[in-house]
Amino acid sequence: MQKTYIWSLPTRVFHFLFALFILFAFISSEEDRWLPFHAIIGYGILILLFFRFSWGILGPKHSKFKDFPLGKKNVKRFLNNIFEDKQKYIGHNPLASYVMIAMLIVCFLAIITGILAYGIQEGKGILSFLNSPFFKEMELFEGIHEFLSTLFLVLLAAHIGGVISDRILHKKYETLNSIVTGYKMSEKDEGIRLNILQRFIAFIFLALLVSFFIFNIINPNNVLVASSYEPIDYKKQNELFVSECASCHTLYPPRFIA
Repeated sequence: MQKTYIWSLPTRVFHFLFALFILFAFISSEEDRWLPFHAIIGYGILILLFFRFSWGILGPKHSKFKDFPLGKKNVKRFLNNIFEDKQKYIGHNPLASYVMIAMLIVCFLAIITGILAYGIQEGKGILSFLNSPFFKEMELFEGIHEFLSTLFLVLLAAHIGGVISDRILHKKYETLNSIVTGYKMSEKDEGIRLNILQRFIAFIFLALLVSFFIFNIINPNNVLVASSYEPIDYKKQNELFVSECASCHTLYPPRFIA
């Protein structure tokens, strides 16, 4: 047995940020006043997903989708040998591969439906123009968004369950530690090294993510979260009422008057 470097730094950083952003996304969905922050986190996750899809095609071995041992034969072989001490898969095993791909797809769809719901029902964000009398009562996308979010939690539980079971059944391979250190114990050396293109891809996406959050800090009311409606100052519109009557009467927007 020897230590083998299988998870590159960009892969590990993605894993950490993805878990952190998902946590923030679920926390910020609890209050309506946190919706802008929820939307920004969603866009941040979308950038991470684009990185992971690119990494799955152009990244190093073990992170590439083509390296995932998919197919019924691999799943059957893995389940038949799951209690054996010696394991064949140094990267993702077949079940972990399916769960990982499902999580990425479900998360992507949840973000897209979230953007649609934010625009249609809240009149905010890049799709705020869809907040018309024809669309705004439509709760379809909000329902799909909530369903996909729940499904993601189920997949997340399956992922965590797989990590725990691997820790119990195959502790010597140090799979759990590998996502922190990058190193996993293996029978033979199947280590990785990043080439120039992979380093460039990782740098570009990290710079994009950092720039994205800096932009949102500097411009909190940007096009990604801005409302399609202009705020109305009723006191300014009704200066005479304010000066003559406001001492005894409260000014209400017309829609509040029955």
